[in-house]
Amino acid sequence: MVRRAALLRALALLALLAVAAGLRCYRLDLQSLWLDELFSAVFSRSELGIREVLAVVAEDVHPPAYPLLLHGWLGVFGDTDRAARTLSVLFGVLGVAAMVGLGRAGFDPPTGWIAGLLTAVNAFHIAYSQEARGYTLLFLAAAASYGGFLAVAARPGWRSAAAYAVATAAAMQVHYYGLVMALGQLAAALVVLGAGREGRRRLAWLLGGCAAAGLSMLPWLQPLLRVAGLRESWAAPPRPGFLLEYFPEYFGGSLALGLAAAALLLALPLLLRGRRPPIAVGGDLSATRAAALLAAAAAVSLLAAYLRSIFVVPMLVPKLTIFALPVVLLLVALAVARLRWAPLRWTVLLGLLALSAAQLAAGGYYTVQRKEQWREAVRAVLDDPRFAPTRDLCVGQPAQGFQFYFDQLGSPVVLLDAEPEGLSTVVGGRVARPAVWLLVARDETAARPTRAFLRRHWRRSSRQSFIATSVERWEPLEGGPPEPSDVGRTKAGPPTG
Repeated sequence: MVRRAALLRALALLALLAVAAGLRCYRLDLQSLWLDELFSAVFSRSELGIREVLAVVAEDVHPPAYPLLLHGWLGVFGDTDRAARTLSVLFGVLGVAAMVGLGRAGFDPPTGWIAGLLTAVNAFHIAYSQEARGYTLLFLAAAASYGGFLAVAARPGWRSAAAYAVATAAAMQVHYYGLVMALGQLAAALVVLGAGREGRRRLAWLLGGCAAAGLSMLPWLQPLLRVAGLRESWAAPPRPGFLLEYFPEYFGGSLALGLAAAALLLALPLLLRGRRPPIAVGGDLSATRAAALLAAAAAVSLLAAYLRSIFVVPMLVPKLTIFALPVVLLLVALAVARLRWAPLRWTVLLGLLALSAAQLAAGGYYTVQRKEQWREAVRAVLDDPRFAPTRDLCVGQPAQGFQFYFDQLGSPVVLLDAEPEGLSTVVGGRVARPAVWLLVARDETAARPTRAFLRRHWRRSSRQSFIATSVERWEPLEGGPPEPSDVGRTKAGPPTG
C-alpha cells in the first residue's frame, strides 16, 4: 500500500510537470529575443571562453551564475534562440517541483500540491520561463532558500543551516536581489521567533547559514561593490503603492485573479486560527508562525528595495521581485488548503485554475507579438527582392543583436556597427557606392549621426517599422536631393509593451 501511494504521488508529480512544461514550451519562439535576451545569447555563446563570459558579466549588473550556466547549455545544444530559452523552461519546470516540495515540507501535502498547481499555470512565471534570462532560476533558488529558512526555524542544526546556506548562496549568485531576500529573512526571524533562548538559537543558525552564503560572494566582491555604487538606473522610482500595482502582474495582469489571491491572503490568519500542526516531522514550528515568517520575510525585502529605490537609486520593478513570488503563491495555496468545507475548497481551487487558464487564453499571450522584433527586421532585409548580399552594405544599431539573427537565419551577411567613422572607411574603399540597409533597434535617436552621414551621398528609398525596430534602405544619390526623412513604406506593429 505504501509503495502504491508513493507510485501514485510520483505519477501525479510527473503529470503536473508535464503540464508545466507544455505551457512553457508552447509557441516558445513566437516572440523574437529582445535586447536583454540577446545580451544573454550573444555574450554567453559557446564559442567564447569562460574568462570572456566572466569579463563581460563583470561589467554588467548581474552575478555570474546564469551566464555561465547558459554558456555551458549553449555549448551542448547550440547557439540558437530556442536553445537559450529552453534553459529557462527547464528552470521554470524545476520551480514548479520546488513549490510542491516547499509546500509539503513547510506545511502539508495538500498545500504542496496546490502550490505546484498554481505555479504551473501562473502567467507571470510562464512568461519568464519563456525568456532567456535568469528570472526563473532566481525563482527556483528563492523557493529553495525559503524552504531552508523554514527548516532552520523548525529544526535548527548544522544540516538545515547548510541546506539554507547553499540555496541562499545560489540565489545571491543568480541575482543581487538574493542579498535583499536574505536581509528580509533575517529581519523576519528576529521579529517573529522572539528573544527567548530557543528563538536566539534558531536565529544563530540562520545567521550562520546566511554568513556562509555571503562568503560565496567574495570572489565577486569587486563587481558587487561597483553595482552597489551605481547611482543611475533605467528603472523609474516606485510609487508608495507599488505593491498594489505589482500584485496583479504576479497573476498575468488579471485583476480578478489578483483580487481573489489578495482575499485569500487576507483571510489566511483566520483560516489558521485554532490549528497548530507542526511544520514538518520533527519540527516544532506552527503553521501560523511559519506563515508569519514567510510573509514578514517577503515584506521586509520588498520594503528594503523600495527604500533604496527612493533614497539611493531606483531598483524596484515587478520582474525583479520574482524572488517574492514563491511566498505569494505558497501562502495562497495554504489559504486554499485550510478552507474547512471541502466543496468550497475545491470550488476556490478550480476557480483559480480556470481564471489562470482564461488569462493565458484571452490575454493573447500565445498569439500576440509584444516583444522587440529583431528577428522580423532581419527577415525583412533577407526577403526583400532588392537585397543583394554580396553587393549591399548592412549596418546595425546595435549590430550584435541583428547579427545574431542573420546567423540564425543562415545568412552570410556580416553587419557593421552603424558609426559614421567606420562607415566612411568602408565606403571610401569602394569603387561604386553600394546600397545601404540600416537596421535600428530601441533608440532611434542613437542612429541620427548615421543618418546624417548617409544623407550626404544616399537617399532613403524605403522604411519598415516593427515593434521597437526598423529597417531602412538607402540608395546612392545620382545628383538628386535627398528625400524627406520619413517617406517610405511602413509595416505597422502593436505598441511596445
